Amino acid sequence: MFIRNPLKQFSLVMALVVPCFPLHADVADGAKAIQKGQFEEAFSKWRPLAEKGESAVQAAIGVMYHAGQGVSQDYKKAFEWYRRAAENGNAASQANLGVMYAKGVGVEENLVQAYVWFDLAAMKGDAGYGRSRDRLAKLLNSEQLTQAKRVSREYAVKYVAPFRRADP
Repeated sequence: MFIRNPLKQFSLVMALVVPCFPLHADVADGAKAIQKGQFEEAFSKWRPLAEKGESAVQAAIGVMYHAGQGVSQDYKKAFEWYRRAAENGNAASQANLGVMYAKGVGVEENLVQAYVWFDLAAMKGDAGYGRSRDRLAKLLNSEQLTQAKRVSREYAVKYVAPFRRADP
């Protein structure tokens, strides 16, 4: 489920980002900067990691653009960073794309794409994302729903399956 308050979401992302990279000094330094309210410094520490494909950091950069923390608020850039993180398997960013498509924030409204991204996020096991997908399904006609399910299957091969952890 998308957290409507970007600052609350930022806190949640930070709680998820920091444990993911305990040995990476730039992540820890960025987290310390956030705790001190030094968002610009955090952004400068994290941007290179995000460019290298670290999905949790890409998600955090997306939240920073969404909330206007450390950077000027820019929904299009938030969308771009969420998309990068989503394509790297980040479920929260997949759901954020669903919301942005559903509401037309930073991107043209597209309920089929909204369904797709919520479906992908739900595949990671969060029931809230599944409920959002199911609510969207009620807004789609049968042709749109068929298309959304087809695209979701295609995207799952690229954006979900490669990031599943093997069971021990």
